[in-house]
Amino acid sequence: MSQEGFTIDLRALARDERNFQATVPVAALARLASTLMQPVGNLSFEFQGERDDEGKLYVDLQIQGDLVLQCQRCLEALTWSCDVQNRLLLLGPGEQVPEDELENDDADAIELEARTNLLELIEDEVILALPIVPRHENCETPAGAGVDEDISPFAVLRNLRGKV
Repeated sequence: MSQEGFTIDLRALARDERNFQATVPVAALARLASTLMQPVGNLSFEFQGERDDEGKLYVDLQIQGDLVLQCQRCLEALTWSCDVQNRLLLLGPGEQVPEDELENDDADAIELEARTNLLELIEDEVILALPIVPRHENCETPAGAGVDEDISPFAVLRNLRGKV
């Protein structure tokens, strides 16, 4: 999939209060795909531009889809429902975050060049949202993965000592 179709001017999108939405295969997001157990399915995303009364430019971002992670308890596939929603304050190169926004947790400030690769931005947002230790609510460790508690690790040494 060509990433050129997903390179746009986000500041113009926000200034004109436009909307951009699409669907992308998970496999097209190389950094994200490398962290998954199976890079299958699609992610749907939407960028909604907005300009406030003070002229600040924002983009509301929403990403949804199912990702296949590896459960860290049973090591089996785990389907995780990705639902990322974020508000981004768009800043130009070298522009400082306004003082009133430093205390505001409603939006994350992001410095943009003239054109932004949306797929890279989507990848960043989803990677940040991934669970640190994905696991099923109810599952068991894989069979044979644990140590048999009835057998001491020194039992082999005890048997060897008897043969000497």
